Amino acid sequence: MDRILIIIGLLICLVKTAYGQQRLHLLSKTDEITLYLTAAEVKSVAPISLKEGTTTVVFAGLPISTVENSVQVSLPKGIELLSVATNEVAVDPTKADQNLRMLRDSLESLQQRLEVIQNQVDAFHAEKEMLKQNQHLGGSQTTVSLLELNKAADFFRERNLKINNALSLLNRKLKKLQSESDTLRLQYDTRLGQIKPLRKEVEVVLSSPIAQKIELTYRYLITEAGWSAAYDLVATEVNRPVTLKYKARLYNASGIDWKDVKISLSTGDPSLNASRPYLTAWTLNYNSAANEGQLQYNNNMNAMAVQNAESSDEEIAVAEMSTTFPIEKKHSVPSRIQPYWIDLSTASLDATFEYLTIPKIDLSAFLIAKVAGWEKLNLIDGDANVYFGNAYIGQSRINTRSMSDTLELSLGRDNQIIVSRAKLEDKGETKLIGTKRSEAFKYEILIKNNRNVPITIKIQDQIPVSQESDITVERDDVSNASMDALSGRLQWLKTIPAGQNVELTNAFTVRYPKGKHVNIRKQRLVKTPRYRH
Repeated sequence: MDRILIIIGLLICLVKTAYGQQRLHLLSKTDEITLYLTAAEVKSVAPISLKEGTTTVVFAGLPISTVENSVQVSLPKGIELLSVATNEVAVDPTKADQNLRMLRDSLESLQQRLEVIQNQVDAFHAEKEMLKQNQHLGGSQTTVSLLELNKAADFFRERNLKINNALSLLNRKLKKLQSESDTLRLQYDTRLGQIKPLRKEVEVVLSSPIAQKIELTYRYLITEAGWSAAYDLVATEVNRPVTLKYKARLYNASGIDWKDVKISLSTGDPSLNASRPYLTAWTLNYNSAANEGQLQYNNNMNAMAVQNAESSDEEIAVAEMSTTFPIEKKHSVPSRIQPYWIDLSTASLDATFEYLTIPKIDLSAFLIAKVAGWEKLNLIDGDANVYFGNAYIGQSRINTRSMSDTLELSLGRDNQIIVSRAKLEDKGETKLIGTKRSEAFKYEILIKNNRNVPITIKIQDQIPVSQESDITVERDDVSNASMDALSGRLQWLKTIPAGQNVELTNAFTVRYPKGKHVNIRKQRLVKTPRYRH
């Protein structure tokens, strides 16, 4: 009797244990994305029906680049989180990607159509072979009448003609379908190469005192995603506001498409750990970069990089405080090599305009727009397409590290400002005076304003700087230029009325011992093809 009671008690315990545990398998979905410069945080919300006791929930289909220790789970009050673990699993690429399945199904459908047409072609060829083998009428001992011969000839001719026409039509269909099949095969192979056949699963173990329905929110970081800034600079005319279009290139190489998700862009660094910071000395000098101690940190996630053919590692400057750009509309970002573009904002900037020319290097005048208060725009380093007067000028770069309180935007060359620099050969001379050799140089710079409005232009040139005590450089005539003694840079700031020009002179003399050689004249080296005679 006691033994029976013990068995009944064990069975009751087993039944309670079975009813107190459940295991749920759910396919992970993406609800929100926070894109960082070198990573992305994925947020998912899953409705779950819990039973009383312990429940194990497995979220499948996470990208293989999921950072294991980044998984965070949020639960309602009263639910106890027992454990969180991640596992790596292999998956069928066609089951993991809907686009790949569609391409596979299209290929299979095309293959079936190709087989049907090929069967028809084979049947017509067999019929032609049969007709060919039955061309002899009546045998060698039988005489065939002319009427019978004409009927047979008409039959063979008409039948062969129909067969040949049918074969021509079928061959054209085969060629067309084969071309479509080759195109689909290429798309399939390309997509297959983008799909990673490995996925990660997140296993969450929960405990609930009662049966209830809850919403479980979990977040995790992936590394094969990110974004970078790009700009369009549009200036319609000098002395008018400049339009700055702030854009973002989004990269998703995770192997999973993001479909109709809410996206935010951030300049923050998700790789920072939870360790407390320490202040170090804040030193200033001319030879090193700013080293504010609180900004010095090590990247603890070496994998935090966008891995695709369109991007590579580079250092860019961002604001000390991270900035987040919420995107109003939801977007669908496919997993692919090419970036996905989003417009962030458009700003009309009040700017002062100034021209800059360095005719020794480039006989062009560059239009510079100077914008104050640029810090409010939360800009980061990025390439900029420059448009001036409804024409594409070229590409520039916004470099926030080299800016102070004024943002200088290069709007490219202005062909209506003519620049020339000529060496006056008859004014330069070489003399021997005692133990010294003296070489004189004289250059004439001409700037002409062909615009219908006055312009302000900064002109830069230079004279050599001696690094030896027995080499001297004397300024003869520099047209009242301001000079930087360390670099030898000469600078003029001129206002030129419409249709007028200005002439400047840079004349200097170099003296050095006659027994030594000083290479003063610079030559520009270019590569040219070498042709064989």
